Amino acid sequence: MSVTDIRQLLEKYEAGTCSPEELKALEAWYESFRHPDATDAGWEADEVLTRELMQDFREMQRRRERLLGGNGWRSWWKVAAVVIPLAGIGAFLWMSRPSAGTSVPGPLLAEAPAKPDSKRFIQLPDSSTVVLREGSTLLYPVAFNGNEREVTLTGEGYFDVREQPGKPFRIRSGKLVTTVLGTAFTIKAYPGQEHVTVTVNSGKVKIEEHDSNKLLGILQQDQQIVYENSAAVAETRRVKAEESVTWLKKGMDFNSVPFGDIAEQIAGQYQVSIEFASESLRNCRIRATFEGTETLDQVLFVLCTVGNTTYTHSAKGIIISGEGCMETDSSIVR
Repeated sequence: MSVTDIRQLLEKYEAGTCSPEELKALEAWYESFRHPDATDAGWEADEVLTRELMQDFREMQRRRERLLGGNGWRSWWKVAAVVIPLAGIGAFLWMSRPSAGTSVPGPLLAEAPAKPDSKRFIQLPDSSTVVLREGSTLLYPVAFNGNEREVTLTGEGYFDVREQPGKPFRIRSGKLVTTVLGTAFTIKAYPGQEHVTVTVNSGKVKIEEHDSNKLLGILQQDQQIVYENSAAVAETRRVKAEESVTWLKKGMDFNSVPFGDIAEQIAGQYQVSIEFASESLRNCRIRATFEGTETLDQVLFVLCTVGNTTYTHSAKGIIISGEGCMETDSSIVR
């Protein structure tokens, strides 16, 4: 999000008019500049302002405990507009100011809509891919600089990580940090839920506590770790990993569906505009099935092969053209 976006969210927050989605985005932004690597993302402030912000934060924590009885940070946002001193909001705005002499972009926030069976596909700067489940978010940098790659997940996501020797990939999710070198796995860490779950589909991952760096386990294929937040204990299990990702395939089995309807769903999932050179191409009915982890180009290649069309990338998005299907129904056997 840009600084302008943050300023607008903070103004709505101060007025108590933020939607749940906007509150979630604001929380993710706040966590991003509190992160140890925040300076790499362009959040800079002088020492005095930093101390002032942290003092505000500690005061907010004390008030949260008194008002909510320890119900957590997410609940605190619901009443914070009433009790946060304006000095705190001022510090937020100061912290979000553009850094002098730098144009380094801030972190990116991807979000899957909180609608049943909604998903969001993200291709990261290192070509690793993530599929977010409904209502989940991923905070990630524009580029992975330095000796490691790191993202922050809220909710549930399927990761397919590209191997980069000497540059580990880390996911922060709740109280856990998952470290991988090259593998496919899912993480389930919804706010307010008692457990964080990591399931490995292939490869190997290392699970640690975020605060203590305590090693909780090293998982391989078809293993799962369930971490209990309140007790700070973890249990490792043998599972069928494929059963944990059945949600990926939902909505990706097209049985004689008009190409235009499929394009609308794909456009939302891959965050791209899809247009047809001819309206008649929208009516071609498609039969195709996907795993839900394919890239946009892989999906379009199959759909266009089935529909006797081609696709091109343009400045506005994807344009589908060609003769179209010769019959009212087209299918492919995969």
